[in-house]
Amino acid sequence: MEKKQSFAAPIIVLSCICLVVSIALALTFKVADPIIQANAEASAVAARQQLLPAADSFTAAEGVELAGSEDGKAQVQEIYTADNGAGCVMTVETKSFGGSLTMMVGLDADGAITGVTVTEHADTPGVGTKDMEPDYLAQYTGMNALSSAGNIKKEAAPFVYISGASVSGQAIHSGVAAALAQYAAIGGAQ
Repeated sequence: MEKKQSFAAPIIVLSCICLVVSIALALTFKVADPIIQANAEASAVAARQQLLPAADSFTAAEGVELAGSEDGKAQVQEIYTADNGAGCVMTVETKSFGGSLTMMVGLDADGAITGVTVTEHADTPGVGTKDMEPDYLAQYTGMNALSSAGNIKKEAAPFVYISGASVSGQAIHSGVAAALAQYAAIGGAQ
């Protein structure tokens, strides 16, 4: 009988500890999740405003068929249009060296790129991330078409790609191509 009691006591104690920890984690998640979601949305709004400074506010486009790039490596995930008609900002997901890469592309009312920013990636720091630096991404500003959406190395001058980071660069290039294709498909900023 003593053997059963000595065996049962640790199991009961461990079960109680697991129950208490599980309840604590659930409560922490319940409190933290809305804060995390609010911070993520605030960050997205700030990025949209930075990419399209002429916009006063944004509204998510609904009922729009989302486009992808010609090479199939990038897909538009969401479109936010400026309420004052200044343009739109698109979130694009593409495949890069480290996996999924998420970026935002701003386009003005005439379809010219106002800015590009990478919001999430898993690429190699110092190599693939060179393509994500503001100076490199700035070369897309003002473009309203790509001469070679499928191959960054064939893009017309004065466009410069970074050798050694061509997978990341192509991922970004495909994302920009997807945003431009989406802009054409929806008939511009509405």
